[in-house]
This record gives sequence, C-alpha cells and structure tokens, in this order.
Amino acid sequence: MKENPKILLHTCCAPCSGAIVEYMLENGMRPTIYYYNPNIYPFEEYLVRKNECTRYAQSLGLEIVDEAWNHREWLSCVRGHENEPERGARCLECFRMRLLEAARYAHEHGYDVLTSTLDSSRWKRHDQIVEAGQWAVAQFPGLTFWDRNWRQGGLQERRGQILREQGFYNQQYCGCEFSMKAMKTDDKQSVRKRIHRLVGTMSEEEKIAQSAAVWNRMEQMPVFRESRHILMYWAMADEVLTQEFIRRWNGEKTFYLPAIDGDELVVKRYVGEDSLVAGQQFGIPEPDGPVVDDLSAIDLVVVPGRAFDSDGHRLGRGRGFYDRLLPKMPDTKKAGVCYDCQLLPSVPVQENDFLMDFIV
Repeated sequence: MKENPKILLHTCCAPCSGAIVEYMLENGMRPTIYYYNPNIYPFEEYLVRKNECTRYAQSLGLEIVDEAWNHREWLSCVRGHENEPERGARCLECFRMRLLEAARYAHEHGYDVLTSTLDSSRWKRHDQIVEAGQWAVAQFPGLTFWDRNWRQGGLQERRGQILREQGFYNQQYCGCEFSMKAMKTDDKQSVRKRIHRLVGTMSEEEKIAQSAAVWNRMEQMPVFRESRHILMYWAMADEVLTQEFIRRWNGEKTFYLPAIDGDELVVKRYVGEDSLVAGQQFGIPEPDGPVVDDLSAIDLVVVPGRAFDSDGHRLGRGRGFYDRLLPKMPDTKKAGVCYDCQLLPSVPVQENDFLMDFIV
C-alpha cells in the first residue's frame, strides 16, 4: 500500500466501525465512510444502523457516503441461496455485490484503497470477505483491497469498549431476513428497547401505510368477517393504528375497548368517540361506561404488543395486563397485530405469556 493512500472504508454498522476508524485515525489515515448495505432488513433496522454510522462519522469529522437501499436488487443477487446457512454461499454473493459497488465508487472518485468493516463482525468469514474484495477491485485497475483481518491486534476487544462508550445500537443478527432466522432470543427488556428504537424510526406516513396493510389483511379473514363482537384497542403512538379501522366498521361490528383498573384490564363497550375519556394511569382513551363482566359474546380480540413471532408468541410492555385478561376469554380467537419490524423469528417467553391464534 502506497504512502498516504486515499482510503474508502465500506461500513456495515457503527459497532463494527469503531475500532477500525480509531486505528486509522491514530495512524494518520482519514477514511471516507461508504455506507452501502441493501441486505439489511427490515427498513427500520436499516435506518437505525445507518443513523448510528452517520452520527459516529460526523462526530469524528469524517465524510460519509450514503448509498441507496436497493433491497429488491439484493434479493435477486442472492436468489437460490435463501436457505444457505450463515457464512455459506449466500454471504459470499452478498459481499460481492456490496464490495463491487464500493469498488466502483472508489474507482470513480479517485481512491487508492478499499477495505471493509465486514471483517470485524463475528458473523463473517475472513476468507470470504478477502475473496469478494479482491474480486471487486480486480474490475477496476489501480485499486487495491486492504485485506487486513480487523478482529486481530486487540481491535476486537477495543470494538466492545467503543460500543459501550458510544452507546451504539448493538444488533442481534447480521442484517438480512435470512440471517434473522438464526437470531438468538435475548432477554425481554433488550428486545423491548430494540423494538422501541426501530418503531421510533418510522414516519407517520409509514405507520399509516403499514397499519392500512394490516387491516386490509384482517378484512380478508373469515374470522373477522364472521365476528360481530370485537375487542380492539385505541392505539398509542407506537402501536398499529386502529382509529380509522374502528370508525369504518363501527355499527356493522360491535366494538369494545380495554380500560385499566388498578393492575387489571377491564372491558367496556365502545359507543363512539364522544364517549372516550383519558385513562387515569396512562391517559389512553377508554370508554366512559360500565364494565362488561360477561365476555362470552366477544368473538375476536385484537391485541397489540412490542413484538411477536410467527408461532404466536407475544411480548408486551411488561405489565402483564393482557396476560391476565385473555384467560378470561378461553374460546375467543386472539389476533396479534404489529408493524413489520415487530415480527421477529422468536421472542422470549414465560409460562404465563398468552399465545395468539394468529398474527396479522
């Protein structure tokens, strides 16, 4: 590598970048951060990781290049390898795609050296990254791939220290939907914090669009069409929006809403927005009417949550309200609703956590 090279650092996330960037700066190198990761899924996860990288780069006065999230192109690139294990053929194709684009940018903008923080990740194989990087730079004469193993020389230990010092968001899987399947279940509080951060990246337009998609799927289901009495919820800012759905179907369906009474959820009939009052504990709108003690007429319960998995497990906010209410309706169908980023391969559960019949 020539003296004082112009370096492009392909970056996958802030935790993997920290020690590498620090090493370069301490050795008189000022890399440009190149953020191109169309593999990351869902989009909310992508935004959190990108924003962390941007924050860190800006704090150090480094330039960051933000490329497009062309996830559909990435899916086409790895087609046929969806069921490959982590570190298998799918990962190599993924590296080739990302590093080829990085090499193209480096060539077009006069960089001498390309390297990648991918080699800092515990989920990656050094030999695959080197193979993909050398193949990518070979397409552009005069460009070199720096194939250093960024886990060695104390950098892996420093990585963990910087992660804690900076308070970085520490993801629990490599990035794509296929690697997500292998994600280990963390403790409940960690999952709640992660989901809170992901939902926080969603714009109001995204929440409205994803909520509309949820209710469109719900309306196609026989269990909804056949139900006459439905226990819903009046959505808070970080939950799938229910207000328009309730307004649209009120009258044709009889709706009920939960109300908090001490440490319990009770059920009250919804008769219109004029009857709603702010709940005493959290200010969530609830009907100002009598408690419905006989819940046997309710055909369907629609339940929010912090996270769900495809087996019907639900992670709530931690107060156990629904886990105490739902056993009172043993024969009622129970539907969990969530945004895309809230549907996980698995969620941590306990024996008293109530299972959903299906997730919408």
